[in-house]
Amino acid sequence: MRELLNVDTATVLLLDPSGQQLVATAARGLEEEVRQGVRIPVGVGFAGRVAAGGQPVRIEHVDPTNVVNPILLDKGIASMLGVPMIAAGRVIGVLHVGTLTPRWFSDDDVDLLQRVADRVSLATQARLASIDRATTVALQRSLLPGRLGAIDGVDVAARYVPGAEVGVGGDWYDLFALPSGHVGAVIGDVAGNGLQAAVVMSRIRSALRAYALESNDPADVLARLDRKIQLFEPDAMATVAYAVLDPTRKQATMSVAGHLPPVLVEPGRPTRLLDVPVDLPLGAYPNTRRRTVDVPLTHDSLVLFYTDGLIERPTRPIDEGLELLVGALTPGSAERVCATVMAALIGDQPTKDDVAILALHTDYQ
Repeated sequence: MRELLNVDTATVLLLDPSGQQLVATAARGLEEEVRQGVRIPVGVGFAGRVAAGGQPVRIEHVDPTNVVNPILLDKGIASMLGVPMIAAGRVIGVLHVGTLTPRWFSDDDVDLLQRVADRVSLATQARLASIDRATTVALQRSLLPGRLGAIDGVDVAARYVPGAEVGVGGDWYDLFALPSGHVGAVIGDVAGNGLQAAVVMSRIRSALRAYALESNDPADVLARLDRKIQLFEPDAMATVAYAVLDPTRKQATMSVAGHLPPVLVEPGRPTRLLDVPVDLPLGAYPNTRRRTVDVPLTHDSLVLFYTDGLIERPTRPIDEGLELLVGALTPGSAERVCATVMAALIGDQPTKDDVAILALHTDYQ
């Protein structure tokens, strides 16, 4: 751009995730902006006006009344032209150029810079999407237990598969032994997808673990977690099923916040969805009542937790997916059950949404 327009500087500023500030991301001739992490509020100053209006802005004489970035003044920029970077109908940033001598940018200059900005926008959007997905997958996988630890009296297995269409979301599972001898098991799904959903998931997961240290009552833990989300994650919502196995592994106490009911498999008995009260999702409504249910377990019981990506398809109602799931489950080890479930409900087809499952098989004597 510096060669094409015969200018001294060229800078790209991208909107931050909040959409409230522009962040200097790439520059030639104004490398200080990137190195110093310059941020410009939308609607303020030269670049801020370009982003807010979504239209080109020309400045023939740069002075403190029309720019807010002191680097531009210190550098001696005399004239500037900026255009919006637009992708999918929304402004994602600003591309601007400047000269060290006074100049009036023509309509042809504006048209050329806008054409370049349009191409840069497409490339930027594609790159950001790729980075976002790679980062999200890395974060998601780093937070999921790579190898579920050995817990006396419990045989455990799990699966996690990122969604192929909407991208990685906020599905997660967790299993942990508590100092009291109880065992906590969690499955959850944060609304939305992408990096933001994964970040929110990581905060919720960490907070749930902390609250689990304070209480063996799943309803109490989810109530505390709900208050935390209402205060610190006001735009977030998540479904969660949390179970606490007692030290003898003969009973699980569960509380469910908007999540699909777990499945219970027992030898000699029909496989069934657990009849658990389902309360509102976390973050849905302040001071929601949270309830628990006690589930007796034998030495050969298996409980399967899962997210909706396992059973829901655009061409298949949830009820039909639940029937397929229940029909596919037979008594066996946790690992074999996970393999059977994934083969029966996923097979070789990519899933639109994330899939997470967690199987707990009580094998105490």
